[in-house]
Amino acid sequence: MSTIPQARLPTPDLPGLLAFVRVAELGSFVRAADALGLSKAAVSKQVSALERRLGTRLLHRTTRRLSLTEAGQLYLRHAQTAFAEARAAEDAVAGSEREPQGRLRVTVPMTFGLLHVAPHAAAFLARHRQVTLDLQFDDRQLDPVQAGFDLAIRLGRLADSSLVARRVARSPVLLCAAPGYLDHAGRPQRPDELSGHDCLHFSLAVAGRTWEFARAGEVVRVALGARLDANSSLALKAAAIAGAGIARIPAFAVADALASGDLEQVLPDWTMPGLDVHAVMPARRYVPAKVRAFVDFLADAWRASPGWRQPSAAAGLRRR
Repeated sequence: MSTIPQARLPTPDLPGLLAFVRVAELGSFVRAADALGLSKAAVSKQVSALERRLGTRLLHRTTRRLSLTEAGQLYLRHAQTAFAEARAAEDAVAGSEREPQGRLRVTVPMTFGLLHVAPHAAAFLARHRQVTLDLQFDDRQLDPVQAGFDLAIRLGRLADSSLVARRVARSPVLLCAAPGYLDHAGRPQRPDELSGHDCLHFSLAVAGRTWEFARAGEVVRVALGARLDANSSLALKAAAIAGAGIARIPAFAVADALASGDLEQVLPDWTMPGLDVHAVMPARRYVPAKVRAFVDFLADAWRASPGWRQPSAAAGLRRR
């Protein structure tokens, strides 16, 4: 019985792949060379050899600027995924006691990231000396896999997907206004009285302009107009402090203003649906040590901060 000869697959150009990824991530042949411990000429030679092997240009090079071609963007996404899977395999073999290491790419919402992720970066890096952190602040719901991220921090309801999510915190959502505004306009006693007030609305809210309240089994939904729409909780907070009206804001964004007296909670006897904070990551059999360490670190830091409620211990990883 004859056999069909197997086609020989070309061996991947791993040095060229690594050199290209470092150049693309750092935006410079010089910085990539420093990171790899090579000369700039050696890195350039490896990337050029990779391009010749692939038969396409991966980088646009000018004297002032370095950018990815369309093919380069595609190749980078796959290369970063391959490196992440390789690191996950090493973590699985080495065991959970291994010191986290490598570059950790995280996408976080703008306002939340500035308030509650960036301030903890220094302490995390001091604890894990072999990790480098790349924080990207973006309110778009980027796909971590397609965008080459190890982790995404998401707020609110999650859409169904192939990703894995861990709920790490929950923040109450409050109505707040400046005491001066309430002294002038009055303090509402029931949700339906809000129609007579200037309301400040978060324009990206999933529920739109309908605000929901609950008290002792009673649920009230109020559809409101708004004097001010903004896609930033910090903008709404600033406007509320300045006396523009009543704003619906997560407690994590206004805990300091409530404590200082710059803002006063409105309808404190009523509760509004809270806001979950999830760590979302690509579905892998093993979670890389650097990802696990960062998520655990943030969860511990937020547990010690005002304006939070923590999920139960049973709220672990789950597919979306």
